[in-house]
Amino acid sequence: MPRKGRLLVIAVTGTPAAGKTSFAKDLAAATGITPIEVNDIVERDKLFSGVDQNGSKIVKMEELVREIEDIENAEKASGRKAVILVGHLLADLKLGYDISVIVRSNLKDLVSRLEERDYQREKVRENLVSESIDYCGVQAAEKSKETYEVETDAQKSEVADYIKDVLSGKKASAPKLPAINKMDEMLELVYEGNDYGL
Repeated sequence: MPRKGRLLVIAVTGTPAAGKTSFAKDLAAATGITPIEVNDIVERDKLFSGVDQNGSKIVKMEELVREIEDIENAEKASGRKAVILVGHLLADLKLGYDISVIVRSNLKDLVSRLEERDYQREKVRENLVSESIDYCGVQAAEKSKETYEVETDAQKSEVADYIKDVLSGKKASAPKLPAINKMDEMLELVYEGNDYGL
């Protein structure tokens, strides 16, 4: 896929707590490329102006884009073939990606993980809605040449193997994955009753 001398930019994104970091570690094991966590860049370079009423950082998006572009240029200059970027913010940044992998999650599992991380009620609700309407997938697809949504271990393995083959120069067939629809899971949460105003 990448032209000779061109850096392949891989974005791993999805709703907070969906499993992005875990997938990125598996991808790193398959490709030998260390993922770069966007949240770590924000923290390291203090690319935020404060926090909102829910405790979330207000990120300086344009500055973050410039920093990521600098990282990509440095990776390319060092002769690397690819960079793996990880974070939910990637869906909203004005950047282009060669391959985007959107990590999806069962909504009940997502609630449990967000609660374990002490997310406030409104943030849990916001992330449930985001996951159910596939916000990250829709946004990332507009910026990507290829987009793959994964939820099961088998889907994650298939996409990781595909990316490994692309990087090794093998002729690789793009994964044909089923569409992921979360509306039934959302309706189940609504019918069962929940603490998040759904």
